Amino acid sequence: MHTSLIDAVVFACYEPSTELLDRVVTVARLVDRVYVVDDGSRTLDPSFYRYLDACPNVTVMMKPENRGIAHSLNLGFSAALAAGARFVMTLDQDTVVNEALFDDMNSAVDELERTRPHAWGAVGPGTFSGTRYHLNSSEGLRPTPEIIQSAAVFNSEGLRSAGLTDESLVIDSVDTDLCLRLRTQGYQVFADERVQIAHPIGSGGSIRILGRRVSVTHHSPLRRYYITRNRLVMFRRYGRRERRWFLVTLRRLVIATILALTIEDARGAKFRAVIAGIRDFLLGHSGPAPSPLRSSIDAEVDDGTAVVLVTHNGMRFLGEQLASIVGQSTPPEAIYYVDDRSSDGSSEFVLDYFATHGPIPVVVVRTPEVRTSDLYTRIAANFETGLRAAASKYRYIALSDQDDVWEADRLALQRDRLSSGRALLTVGDGLLIDQDGVPTGAKLRDRFPVPAAWHEATSAERMRLLLRHPMATGAAMMIDSRIVQYATPVPAGWLHDRWLSLVGAAVDSIDVDDRVVVRYRISPSQVVGTRGQVDKSGWEYLADGGSRPSLAVRKIGHLSGRLRALADSEQIRAELSVHRVLRSYLGNRGPEAA
Repeated sequence: MHTSLIDAVVFACYEPSTELLDRVVTVARLVDRVYVVDDGSRTLDPSFYRYLDACPNVTVMMKPENRGIAHSLNLGFSAALAAGARFVMTLDQDTVVNEALFDDMNSAVDELERTRPHAWGAVGPGTFSGTRYHLNSSEGLRPTPEIIQSAAVFNSEGLRSAGLTDESLVIDSVDTDLCLRLRTQGYQVFADERVQIAHPIGSGGSIRILGRRVSVTHHSPLRRYYITRNRLVMFRRYGRRERRWFLVTLRRLVIATILALTIEDARGAKFRAVIAGIRDFLLGHSGPAPSPLRSSIDAEVDDGTAVVLVTHNGMRFLGEQLASIVGQSTPPEAIYYVDDRSSDGSSEFVLDYFATHGPIPVVVVRTPEVRTSDLYTRIAANFETGLRAAASKYRYIALSDQDDVWEADRLALQRDRLSSGRALLTVGDGLLIDQDGVPTGAKLRDRFPVPAAWHEATSAERMRLLLRHPMATGAAMMIDSRIVQYATPVPAGWLHDRWLSLVGAAVDSIDVDDRVVVRYRISPSQVVGTRGQVDKSGWEYLADGGSRPSLAVRKIGHLSGRLRALADSEQIRAELSVHRVLRSYLGNRGPEAA
């Protein structure tokens, strides 16, 4: 076991991505005990955490319902303290962790134990995602009123004296309250300016205002309620004692609130959330937000259309693609943009293009941290991040590849298709074009044919057909945002469009349209797309070309576990049993097998 003063780590999780599992395994090699507390995740495969069974020092705690991060932290703290832990680190599921971080934080704990024994309560990194607690350039341990809880190390002596987190806060200001309470009990809180972590705050977007790019968090309306209410509670509890902290934090709250109500999406819902937060503070209400409030502010979704655009070094074709988006007969209300670390100027080009050819607003979504070499997982993570952000505001969401060209009525046609029926996902056809944009004479459906029996098939038969015939391409797809809650997180190893289409079939809400909505660009070097797809067997689709049988086994688990749990009927669930999934993938793929 790696020598470490930090002897326990608590992960607070909710609807985590698969990257969490690798992070937990990494941490388990470095400390004696790891506690993973899941806050009532609704869409996870029941087997999600079984990957951690091989780690004897990892304890997974599954809560039956979402009760907030404060409750999760307290479960982990209590278990760690009961096991005799002296120094406990807390981590969010999306914080990037490695051995260097633990070495740095162990050094900070060692220094504090040597210089200030019995006088410190918590210490954390001095910089998170480029933001520093202190503006000067000095390095080392510096006292500070509060630190974010991710990658913070808490002294058990201080926790026993000051108490654990305040569960009435539920989510926001939980770490602030604990830090300030430690200080009232005589335990100092430190930030180590030599240590930095990558930790997302909100959805990490930015918007151009008067020629300048301004960062905004895009917190949800419900989150904005808790931020408002709980910060006011903090001011009442600690404002007189922590005067400088109070003034700085008040200024930040005012600025963040103004941006939320004037620049960010869902402004009406956020305004009501802020007012409700102020009201409940004045009335002394604590704990979870009232159910009517959660329903009213969370349910507000604009009945408009957004586009999720993902790029990676796409300068060669982006101009034509963006022009086809701007030129839609019914333009989108917003672009949710994810750039996958382009080095050719793609990101700057996209932002400048829409600034020049507006007035379509662009929400820049933080690129997800994906620690895997699997291309499918990486692509899916980019689109999933964009979909989650767009789904918080807009009802209809079109997916965009960087090198395709849209027909002028694509958005209008597909939105009408979804709004006039009960489907949550519709997919159209496309004309194949070469690198120069010249039609090849073929269509997407020539490569991804729709079985002849599709339109007359039952929902269970459609599930079986779709397992055998991947035919829904993301480039020609539009979704109703309600499907996002079922489809995310996308399991590792799946492409987003393949998984979305299977989820659509599982909930009996997939629509297949014969009309051409895009011109789909192909190339001989294409890794993901049409190259060789028509010749693949069902097993090769599942096992990524047949070369990764272990991946096929995991995917069968995703289908017979998580997807089956979503199924709309007993008949669809039957099609997703292990033996029928195997029959669908390994059996005859011809029409007679339908």
